[in-house]
Amino acid sequence: MKMTHKAGGLLAFFTLTFSAASAQDADIVVTNGTIWTVDEDNPRAEAIASRNGRIIFVGSNAEAAKHIGAATEVVDLGGAFVTPGFYDNHVHFEGTGRLLYGLNLLDVSDETSFVARIRDVDQRYAPGTWIVGGDWSAYETWAEGDVAEAGREVNPDDLYGNFFLPNKRMIDSFTEDRPVLVRRFDRKVYMANSAALELAGITRGTPDPEGIAVERDDRGEPTGALFNPVSGAVESTVLVRDNVRTLFSDLIPAPSREQRIAETKEAWNKMSSVGLTSYCDITSNPIYVDIYREMRDKGEMTARARYRPPLDRWESMADLGIKVGFGDDWIRFGATKAWIDGIMGNSSARFYEPYTHNPSSRGIWRDIMFPFERSPNNPEDMQSRLERLAIEADAANIQLTVHAIGDEANGYLMDMLERIIAKNGDRDRRFRLVHAQVMTDRDIKRGGEMNIVAEVQPFHTSDDMRWMEERIGRDRSRGAYAFRRLWDSGAVVSFGSDSPGTNASRYYLNPMLGLYAAVTRKTLSGQPEGGWFPQEKLTIEEAIKAYTLNTAYAGFEEDMKGSITVGKLADFVVLSDNLLTINPDQIKDVTVDATYVGGKAVYEAQ
Repeated sequence: MKMTHKAGGLLAFFTLTFSAASAQDADIVVTNGTIWTVDEDNPRAEAIASRNGRIIFVGSNAEAAKHIGAATEVVDLGGAFVTPGFYDNHVHFEGTGRLLYGLNLLDVSDETSFVARIRDVDQRYAPGTWIVGGDWSAYETWAEGDVAEAGREVNPDDLYGNFFLPNKRMIDSFTEDRPVLVRRFDRKVYMANSAALELAGITRGTPDPEGIAVERDDRGEPTGALFNPVSGAVESTVLVRDNVRTLFSDLIPAPSREQRIAETKEAWNKMSSVGLTSYCDITSNPIYVDIYREMRDKGEMTARARYRPPLDRWESMADLGIKVGFGDDWIRFGATKAWIDGIMGNSSARFYEPYTHNPSSRGIWRDIMFPFERSPNNPEDMQSRLERLAIEADAANIQLTVHAIGDEANGYLMDMLERIIAKNGDRDRRFRLVHAQVMTDRDIKRGGEMNIVAEVQPFHTSDDMRWMEERIGRDRSRGAYAFRRLWDSGAVVSFGSDSPGTNASRYYLNPMLGLYAAVTRKTLSGQPEGGWFPQEKLTIEEAIKAYTLNTAYAGFEEDMKGSITVGKLADFVVLSDNLLTINPDQIKDVTVDATYVGGKAVYEAQ
């Protein structure tokens, strides 16, 4: 689709007919579109007009012409499909920028690819900047797109697994002046180049650092492979300690501000190219708020951020007067984030019953749960630290969002919410159950009764199904990613990506992959036929709403974004295909032709 741009009167007819009209002149008018507004009162339109970053008209081409003045930019969409700008409910922004600008080894498990990826980053980074992270071999056992079968056997005696093992000789020739410390996806194994080993005092003839096994060649020279101590079976979630990380932590300097800004711009560029105009930032580092403000003041911000610091910072937020609704069109606050359990990728999500593949484990509780304290209301009851902080923050009108993956973790939060309501009263709090990944039937029902927001990331379905039934069995998997039942219960289902992913998986910013997963319940390779637990599919109309208006609602922003409606921010996306009419299997391949933020094009496909 080729869009045509014109300035001034679109046609002499428009100029002659409407030059004296009283309608407000627009900065930009887009016409001849197939526009899906996600506005129930006006669901379809041909044209949009905006002025000063806000929508002033949505409707027909003929009526839009009344808003065309001498300085108006006019864009002919040629029938292209348009939706509101997508709003990602869950982005680890710092990690996303670092992965996009830096090193990604998740899909690497051979020497050629390993060397190529590190060489690429070496050429991009400023001199002396450490290359770190990577998470190699994440897809070596389960390829992206695989569908798992329950009961895959593992060797409990193979504590480190039979994975690709790189060494320093692969990269020393071009990284002699730059330290490199990369890790395997499970954090059990790291690889350091000679520059990093020397800084850590790991050389020929020196003893191994305490708690770390150093691989050496026949001459006693370290190969670069460093092993953390582990316990349990190969699927164990427990590392005794990440001693390698501890050893190097004081040696690796924090990224410079210049690098953080470069990573920020890289992330925004990626967002624009996939149609994201807003996102919720889960980064705990407050330096990004300062970077956002600097970029906003320079007019360089191209996506709108809602920043969520950790729950234990709620008091400092309250001291600054921050509560629900705080902020401007670009940077907003008012919510906090907490974590209650682990993840499915390393079998640390918390369940009522043991894992099918590892009967000795039910997963973990995160540190914020401890210590359990005496409840101030009833000294006979014990209260988690998480619950105490949540009650206090909620009383200060700060929105609560809590990560929960396993069924027991989700159940605990539903119980906790009931106690919060009893303590602080019933109001419109929009409690965000983050991930809501595996839930019991009872808790799905309660989600609707208590008006929760299910802050889900639908691509988890496409990725996690490769191992889900192996780890928790077919019956419990019924409650995994139960989007249809959550929607029908009355809960508000909101979509996002969870970018950049975990140490075991890559979660992409691209909303098309989330829409595809929600509508088809398939992997990227199109498996299984008919979809995984297909009764949980959403319609494409529902999925688009979940990625736009519902996420705006989840952040108390439905009056300013989420639909193409007069008065709202002029954030919209032009797509290569009509999502409402194409085969759902093709949704993942839809691309973005243009992204507009505040009525300005921040991305146009070549």
